[in-house]
Parts: sequence; structure tokens; C-alpha cells
Amino acid sequence: MWQDVLSTLFPKRCIGCETIIPSSQLFLCERCTCNLPFAHLPLNKENFLYEKIDPTAKIEAASSLLFFKKDTLSQKLIHHLKYKNRPELGEWLAKIWFEQNRHNSALAEIESVIPVPIHSKRLKKRNYNQVSLCGRKLASLLNCEYDETTLIRIHHLESQTQSGKYERMNRMKNAFQRTNQEVKHYLLVDDVFTTGATLSSCTKELTKVEGSKVSIFALATTE
Repeated sequence: MWQDVLSTLFPKRCIGCETIIPSSQLFLCERCTCNLPFAHLPLNKENFLYEKIDPTAKIEAASSLLFFKKDTLSQKLIHHLKYKNRPELGEWLAKIWFEQNRHNSALAEIESVIPVPIHSKRLKKRNYNQVSLCGRKLASLLNCEYDETTLIRIHHLESQTQSGKYERMNRMKNAFQRTNQEVKHYLLVDDVFTTGATLSSCTKELTKVEGSKVSIFALATTE
């Protein structure tokens, strides 16, 4: 009863077009769900995302779920995930990506999932890491470890959205620190792949321990 009252007073709306949707639907109406800009980049080396990463970072494989463009549905989803306290969006998108890659043999090699860490100052301000739930869900689906301690962020940087590729790469140098010497194949998870500077910096730090491997997954990527 109270559920019906709340649904009437505060109807659930689609993040994409803001039409009212049934409480059984998660975040998007059927039309917007069908219009999600899937990138169809499976976790491997045969895609442009892998080629965009700094070759000195030596990643094993790369993948992304969505294409990211301004003023589009993918931007709205990432904005709600990152700034509107909707980290559960990452969990939902993780499930979709896993289903698309379920039969990919590369997934069996992943031993640990690491979300790209955010600095303690940003964590205090936002109160959550936007990709934590995404990472936890992936670890559960992959039946492997979820790890928020091996990699930490030691330098706080302001938003890099207006920075170019080389400026970003310079700013990201030594921004992260590894805390142990464990040798594993890590899946590094981020929200948006733009220049790859953040993921490259994280990968270089993780692979300082000989034998460690890193594959990367971004919820969305620019083209």
C-alpha cells in the first residue's frame, strides 16, 4: 500500500527522457534502453581502446561497454553515477557488460578487480567512489577477489575534463601508489576512458611488481 502511495507521489522517471517508468524497471524506459550506445568492445587486444593506451603501460586487454559523447544518454548515465549519488548504476552496467562477455576466455584469467581509486579528499566530498559498486559486482560475477587496498591515490588533482592528452599524462605521473607485492592479473575498472592517462598511470604502478598483469575496463569511452 505505502509503496503505491509513494509511487504516486514520487513517480520513478527514466534517466534518459524523464518519462515515468514502472517501479519494476531500473533506470531507463524501454526506448532509452534500446538506444544505449553500446561500444561492443570485448575484453581483448583487437580494438581501438587497447591501441589508445600508452604502450609503455603494457596492458593485457581492454574493453568498454558504452560510447561516451556530450549531451547523450551515456553522458547522463555517467553524470548520475558520478555526481547524483547513483553508484548502483555502475552495478547495473557491470551486469550488462558481463553478459556481453560471458563466453570470453579472457575473463577466466582475472584474479582480482580493482576500481580506479579516488583521493581521500574527493571521497570525503562525494562520499563514494563511483566505480566501487561496479567493481564489486564484477568481482562477484567473475568469482574473484575485489581489492580496494592494493592501489591508492596519493595526489589530489582537480577535474581534468578540459586537459589535453599530454597534459593529463604529465599530471597523472606518480598519482598512485602500490601498497603490496602480490602478483596477480588485475582488472582495473574506471568510469570514462578519454585519453587513457589515468588507467595508464595505474597500470604502470601495478606492474612495477614483476609478474603482475593488468587488463582494463571502462564503463564508457570516447571514440
